[in-house]
Amino acid sequence: MPRILSGFRKVGSRSRGRGLRPPHDLGARSVGQPARIRSGPGRRLRDRAASLLGARAGNVTILFAFSLLPIVGLIGYGVDYGVAITDKAKLDAAADAAAIAGVVAAKAYFGANPVQGNLSANAFAAGAAQATNAFSVNAGTVPFAQVQLQAPQITRTGQTIKSSITYTAAIKNNFGQLFRTPTTTIGNTVTASADLSSYLDFYLLLDVSGSMGLPATSGGMAQLAASNNDMWSDYKQGCQFACHYPGSNGWGLAAGKIQLRSDALNNAVCSLIARASSPSMANQYRVGLYPFVNQMGTLADINSSIATLSSKAQCGQSWPLALTTLLDTGTTQLATNNDPSTGTGAGGTHFEVVLPQMKTAITASGGFGDGSSALARRPFVFLVTDGMQNGQHYAINQNGKYYYPGNPSNYPGYGAGNFDGSSPAQIDPSLCTALKAAGATISILYIPYNIITYTDRGGIVAWENGRVNGFSPTLSTPLQSCASPGFFYTANTPTDITAALNAMFDQALQVARLTQ
Repeated sequence: MPRILSGFRKVGSRSRGRGLRPPHDLGARSVGQPARIRSGPGRRLRDRAASLLGARAGNVTILFAFSLLPIVGLIGYGVDYGVAITDKAKLDAAADAAAIAGVVAAKAYFGANPVQGNLSANAFAAGAAQATNAFSVNAGTVPFAQVQLQAPQITRTGQTIKSSITYTAAIKNNFGQLFRTPTTTIGNTVTASADLSSYLDFYLLLDVSGSMGLPATSGGMAQLAASNNDMWSDYKQGCQFACHYPGSNGWGLAAGKIQLRSDALNNAVCSLIARASSPSMANQYRVGLYPFVNQMGTLADINSSIATLSSKAQCGQSWPLALTTLLDTGTTQLATNNDPSTGTGAGGTHFEVVLPQMKTAITASGGFGDGSSALARRPFVFLVTDGMQNGQHYAINQNGKYYYPGNPSNYPGYGAGNFDGSSPAQIDPSLCTALKAAGATISILYIPYNIITYTDRGGIVAWENGRVNGFSPTLSTPLQSCASPGFFYTANTPTDITAALNAMFDQALQVARLTQ
């Protein structure tokens, strides 16, 4: 039977042995185990260390304590950053308003004082003052910020006015100060621009030579030819021109009955006048009407009011309109001081006379400006023609000077005029060089010289028709060279003529904005 250790009872009985403790007692130890600390400070220290080593919650507490400071700092920085962003948005909006207010005020000053001395400096000062006020009003009170607005800069390049607004602000940090960042600096530069009104002069140089007396459509040409016996002795077939010379039948058969190219052009001119007279363009654009045959006459000069232009062009009336009545009659029209050497002349088409006369007219009416002010208007010459030059005259020549009194003479003291020989030709594009070099833009509307239908039975008229028909397909080439680059248009029907003249006007306005 197993041996029972002395001093122990069986299981379930109480031990009576002395000097022994149960195995679980801290004082007992098993074989091979180190002795345990029984009592005292050492034991308490051991117990606490064991407690800390075994408790993970203690580690989290320490880590949280160490991370609390940067977390609070980040939150504080976030609050300060939010204040800075809010302040910047408010100041940016104020700068935007100030920039716009600056250009609007300066532009209004330019418009209200077009001929004032020292205009630019005064307009810039007005714009800067308005910009400063607008910034102050819109910025108001900015939390925690010291705002500094630089002097607004208002400048002008050509016809474009620009304002530049620059501000800086030092924003006090409420939390950043704990980390040696007492302020946040912000700033911005905002710009705005606007186009100033360009001052433009439109000189309409309008061909009213005999070829513009052709009907505006092929149907109209056939209709006139069916009953017109002008120049029958030479032509020996119906004439397609509404000749306006004394004794010619074409004028009576066509005027007010068949729309002529001169009528179609007149309608287009009236359309342009109506556009230039709109309230938004008042005082900004001027229009002058200058019909020509051998010379340039003045129907309405560049200083004419819109009412005068409309009246002179007979806008709103029925055919025949002003340009049709000014077709070559053999006697000069629009003469000055009852002098038959002035006015439109008669008998041919002389670009070599007309273009230099236009240059003189522009010089006398204000010169060749850049459009930047009412005193520096930019000239556009709208030349409307079929491009057929003819060196002949229906005139008398006295002392090397041509006079156009008509036949019979309508001017006392002057003999009757007559033709000195037909010589159709192309325009010489070099004639346009002086105008362009002086600063004018030449915009050309080419109305093709329609092919004349005829039977060649000899005679001067048949010869002239053949020569004209030979030149007709080539006339556009030298005209394109005469025009300023990109300013050449072609139109034949009444609708197209009106559309083209308005397109020329639109292009002039656009170019003025882009290049000033």
